[in-house]
Amino acid sequence: MKSLKTILITSLSCLSLNVFANNANQFTYFGVSLQNSSYDDINFHPQVDTSALSPLEYHESTSKTGWKLFAGHQFNRYLAIEGALASFGSANFSVTEEQANGTMKTLHQGSFDTMGLDIRAVGTYPITDNLFLKAHLGALLWDNDFTFLTNSSNELDTQKKSDTGVSLTTGLGIAYAFNNSVALSLDYETTEIAHIATKNLGLSVLFRF
Repeated sequence: MKSLKTILITSLSCLSLNVFANNANQFTYFGVSLQNSSYDDINFHPQVDTSALSPLEYHESTSKTGWKLFAGHQFNRYLAIEGALASFGSANFSVTEEQANGTMKTLHQGSFDTMGLDIRAVGTYPITDNLFLKAHLGALLWDNDFTFLTNSSNELDTQKKSDTGVSLTTGLGIAYAFNNSVALSLDYETTEIAHIATKNLGLSVLFRF
């Protein structure tokens, strides 16, 4: 994952639009996005019955917010190519114990952390001069660290698994251009990371230059 964090690449998530094109169908753009990642069927305790941990308490969150930096090139009114560097929202768990003074002490914790690079083709369909729909199809190169709860010799512990892979990513969105230079985009996309179905809902600000 450290190697991905050091990569600075051109990236993605933009739009093809008449008004945004400013009488030119070809232009370059960049932007930033906040995205909420949710993970289906993630299991932080495959060997542990968390209902039997009392008096310990188990907590988990399978939906978190991450970020994405992107850039791309618009070839015409209907097609763009985009690339992105993304830090996905980090799902996590913790096992805590209440202390004599009433505070909670964390005994074990873990997370599902992912960095990714992607490239995709984006198509758009203008509804009005300022509003348009988006659809995209691409490939995601991901690097994932997964730390989960284990039970070894009747003692709780954590185990870390690291993996990399390439997955298909698809999505739909809607965007609004405020002027010839700035637009706002709301996008929903799905992919798979380390065999975990992943859904992202992102809000992006895009700049043409």
